[in-house]
Amino acid sequence: MKKISVMIVDDHVMMREAIVKGFEGNSCIDIVYQAQSGRSALDYLETNQENIDIVLLDVIMPNENGTEILKQIKDLYPHIKVIMLTSMVNSKYVIKALENNADGYASKGMDFIQLVSMIQSVYEGKFCNDEKINDEVLKCREYIKQKSRILKDFALLTPREYEIVALISKGKSNIEIADDLFVSERTVKNHIHNILKKVNLQDRTQIAIANLRYKIVEKQLG
Repeated sequence: MKKISVMIVDDHVMMREAIVKGFEGNSCIDIVYQAQSGRSALDYLETNQENIDIVLLDVIMPNENGTEILKQIKDLYPHIKVIMLTSMVNSKYVIKALENNADGYASKGMDFIQLVSMIQSVYEGKFCNDEKINDEVLKCREYIKQKSRILKDFALLTPREYEIVALISKGKSNIEIADDLFVSERTVKNHIHNILKKVNLQDRTQIAIANLRYKIVEKQLG
């Protein structure tokens, strides 16, 4: 049976050594390389990517964001699986990691038997996460799913409708929006009716919340 080749990326030498020690004598895992930074990990992969099956990647390192290193690894070497390691769960980082196609999410205090099982499952193409953070990961995956749906619906809007969404988000009334855009109040009402129909929302408050939460207009209009 082929050993799974693993690279550890963590700025704490004691953490790297603890992981290596935890895998000692394991017939399934082969720690091929230890990197103390995302940069050194990328430098190694540039000429040795064929040697690595899975990367255990620290979420937060000095001067680096693990999720950005994750994105670079996935962009350059999509065949490599990446499991994020964290000492504390932060939904912002979980969401970013999931959006950048992380293959797993684990806490640093995870039992080594469970970590080995996770590595094996991820190697086989499954997404896995530590049971201790399962609820948070599920919540973040639902957020991403909802965000994808909302962005897809809002992509149907016209440039004028985006302008109106922006003004609604600033708390402006229909009359104020009409004055700003030099159109009639009836025209504004018609636009809002069309917006609500396209994005499957109930009222202008939901439009504002969706825009502010997902920065829709900012992405579309720059």
